[in-house]
Amino acid sequence: MTERRILVIYTGGTFGMLKDHRGVLVPQRDIERRIIRKLPQLHDNEYWTKNLAETEKQKYLVIPDGKDTNLRILYKIIETEEIKDSSDFTNEDWIMMAREIKKYYHDYDGFVVLHGTDTTAYGASVLSFMLESVGKTVVLTGAQVPIFQPRSDGNNNLLCAILIAATQHIPEVTVFFGAKLFRGTRVKKVSNTRIYAFDSPNYPPLLESKTTLDIDPKMLIHPAGSVPDDCVLHDQLSKKVYLLKVTPTITPEIIRAMFQGMEGVVLETYGNGNIPIKRKEIYKEIEQAVKNNVLIVNVTQCVNGIVHGKPLYETGLLLIECGVIPAYDMTSEAAQAKLSYVLSKPGLTYAERVELMKTNIRGELHNPHL
Repeated sequence: MTERRILVIYTGGTFGMLKDHRGVLVPQRDIERRIIRKLPQLHDNEYWTKNLAETEKQKYLVIPDGKDTNLRILYKIIETEEIKDSSDFTNEDWIMMAREIKKYYHDYDGFVVLHGTDTTAYGASVLSFMLESVGKTVVLTGAQVPIFQPRSDGNNNLLCAILIAATQHIPEVTVFFGAKLFRGTRVKKVSNTRIYAFDSPNYPPLLESKTTLDIDPKMLIHPAGSVPDDCVLHDQLSKKVYLLKVTPTITPEIIRAMFQGMEGVVLETYGNGNIPIKRKEIYKEIEQAVKNNVLIVNVTQCVNGIVHGKPLYETGLLLIECGVIPAYDMTSEAAQAKLSYVLSKPGLTYAERVELMKTNIRGELHNPHL
């Protein structure tokens, strides 16, 4: 039977948490020995004992046979140096994850990242941009209920993520959660209580887990065979990027303080990309920031929606005239990740960075004007 080898990178999050002496959930190490090897859904111990225990493959786990594939799927779990709640993740953590994928790229057929749900949308977007070219499937997943608990959703999330990484050729960063596979630059966390915690508001899922795991090739950014089996990594990100949400109490002082020292700002606006029209002092602050070469991207606060390059309302037109970049249908997480990436690319002029923000490079947006 043909083998596929998958690397699972465990970074922390709810997936591997246990309650401590205070009764609160904290990340735990050594999840393979403590729980995953004991779960028949995730490890065929009989096959491992007969075929791998006395070989160089003894450190692998084995997915049990099933109808999804005739392949024998082996996987190895490695844990990052520090296991964290994903609320503590920063750019440095995602750079580390991307470097791990690059380091082991030619040793495995696909990659799964066990990631905390709170920042999965940020992490998936950041990894999508940093991995400028990737010829293998990368899947982020996690759990709403820890794997140590009987009702955990982590079992099925991890199983499906490994199966997808091993059997589907999807050369991009993705997120599997609940029953759906999403593009990494299109996903948002929409619930902290439901098992189906994620959605892709402006783009359909790449795959839905049914009795089979099949993807429509038309959903992919790159047609089959068009991406070389290699990994091109850009492992730099600007730290001088942040998000400012427009509310009725916003003031010029808030905008001025927010933009101070920033290279890029995601501006979350009302509806189609609007801010108060009668507050001219607000526009002056935004206009001045653009003159200071701050990249400002206009993203709607709505879960579904588009900020057009040709605005529908006068309030949106004024932002365009100030030099603010329309995000089209990008999520705020993708816009922030893309800004961090674009601003770290050397040798680009301000105008070139503006055009790159308007251009679809990882399936993150649809610009009808290009």
